[in-house]
Amino acid sequence: KSAGMQDSPESRLNFFVSKVKRNLHVVLAFSPVGDTFRIRARRFPGLVNCTVIDQFHPWPRDALISVAERSLDNVPSEYLDLGSEAKKNLAMHMAEEHLSVAK
Repeated sequence: KSAGMQDSPESRLNFFVSKVKRNLHVVLAFSPVGDTFRIRARRFPGLVNCTVIDQFHPWPRDALISVAERSLDNVPSEYLDLGSEAKKNLAMHMAEEHLSVAK
């Protein structure tokens, strides 16, 4: 009644639904380690495209290097033709760049 609504079951339900729509926030937490997150992101692109991704904890240098190495391994050789030592150095550089931004 204080919100200026009629006191009927239908108006109470409509009032409740409108409040939920305005105030409901959903938090999903996924581990970026492994294939599960990548598979879910492909199946449900809205999880990545229509959300805000917060990284709460800094990644360890070894994890960043591992992700960079795997990403570089997936690049076809016609686009990136480097030896294994150069790929390793590039992966380490990518990790250092990521860490330098966080400072």
